[in-house]
Amino acid sequence: MKILYGCNNCTTKKYAALNITMVQPAQKYHRLLMIGLLQNNARIYCYSGLPINRNVTKKLIISEKDETEEGVHYHYYKTVNLPVFRQLMVMFGSKKAIKKNKNREEKTVVICDCLNRSNAMGMLSGAKKRKIPVIMIVTDIPDFQFEPKAAEKCNRMIKKADGFIFLTEQMNERLNTFQKPYIVLEGHSDASLPAVDRAESYERKDGKKIILYAGSIKRLYGIQNLVEGFLEAKIPNAELHVYGDGDYREELETLAKENPSVRYMGIRPNSEIVYAEQRVALLVNPRPSSPEYTKYSFPSKNMEYMVSGTPVLTTKLPGMPKEYHPYVYLLEDETPRGISTKLKEIFALSLDERERKGESSRAFVLEHKTNVAQAKKIINFIEENY
Repeated sequence: MKILYGCNNCTTKKYAALNITMVQPAQKYHRLLMIGLLQNNARIYCYSGLPINRNVTKKLIISEKDETEEGVHYHYYKTVNLPVFRQLMVMFGSKKAIKKNKNREEKTVVICDCLNRSNAMGMLSGAKKRKIPVIMIVTDIPDFQFEPKAAEKCNRMIKKADGFIFLTEQMNERLNTFQKPYIVLEGHSDASLPAVDRAESYERKDGKKIILYAGSIKRLYGIQNLVEGFLEAKIPNAELHVYGDGDYREELETLAKENPSVRYMGIRPNSEIVYAEQRVALLVNPRPSSPEYTKYSFPSKNMEYMVSGTPVLTTKLPGMPKEYHPYVYLLEDETPRGISTKLKEIFALSLDERERKGESSRAFVLEHKTNVAQAKKIINFIEENY
């Protein structure tokens, strides 16, 4: 099977050369999924406009040679690095690339990121002319991502797809108006992750109970409630470490100066955060569950948390399937008082019991939710429908 995969990805070598300090979630998501598809015996050709804009590089003409990494072939469109011009060139470049696709005897499908609109529009147009099925990956609702006119165009494009990969079941109810074939894959972890040695945890070494949050530190994501709840809990020998950036940053920095148990760790490379996640006592996602958008999202951070082997405390997000519930601690009361109560309840458990919770969480993800396991579901979905 040949898969023509549309996104803004590039090889890890080129990504490093672009000097982007933080790994964008989309880069990690699509890279792992392409490798998973490859390991399920598909041939993968990635068509990309590169993850750049004027903030990343001032270079005007973007023309990069094709590359191959980890078995994935990357084709980069030639573009002019200016708004509008770049998007038009990506759209025409993707359409041309699909129309030039050869080997008609081999089963071929297009999989593209619908939020990478120009690329997806071009691939959709080219694929329709070649009668190649188009499956769109929908990781967010366009109405939540774009201005109204752009969202409307994206929604019209989505309706023309032949099938979908949704993050949640609620996405299908909202977007799949013509009841086309779909599959729900809430995310995936890296199947190649090394084993975790719990003997290396900070609590095992010196008894320090570190609670960690990594992500956007915006108030709307519940970070302020987490900080206030942690301080109220007054757990002995505990610290709260916060990684990321957002509108709560300045207040957090001020609060950390007044409270040594709260530490703002700043913006750090993902590899450093993952290392810390494997060694702390508890990982927390305090994102409120009431906003409508939570029905259409499954935070990739939850998947990263779970595969770390460290126990996870998360709100009961409506986009999180119930099959996850036994493997995490669920936060029913999302107020600072509720968080305080839950933290005290968790740390009243023995270290052995908490570690078993983390180990069961990791085992669940590695058995059912790796990039290879999730990609196999996509391959089966394609075989059954196209």
